[in-house]
Amino acid sequence: MVSALVISTTTLLVSVAIHLFNISVVADRALKKLNKGWIKTQAVVFIAIASQILLAAIFTLAYHIGLSLDLGSFKEPATFLDIFYFSLTTITTLGLGTIVPTGHLQMLAGVESATGFLLISCSASKVFKTM
Repeated sequence: MVSALVISTTTLLVSVAIHLFNISVVADRALKKLNKGWIKTQAVVFIAIASQILLAAIFTLAYHIGLSLDLGSFKEPATFLDIFYFSLTTITTLGLGTIVPTGHLQMLAGVESATGFLLISCSASKVFKTM
């Protein structure tokens, strides 16, 4: 249980820091180099989407760490790509449920979903301000 909390908290903190850096520092640097409004908006959308995909990859690694520490598993045998797919659907809060974590990995999935909801809201705010 403690290991799951440490993995979840660490992944949460790293993900939030990376995403906020991407949609503020990276996006602002890109915006300074672009002149047209519609290109600026596309750039911010691209940066936000790329950042979300990166975060899904970070959470995928966290699931694999949890698997290696025997903190849980997935109800069906899951490859790296299956877990990445699960992570993408979880961080976007879509949650299709085709792959389901068990044990303490469920905690990580809950943290990922809450993180994704918050960070998608931050991304939407940045896109709105850019428009």
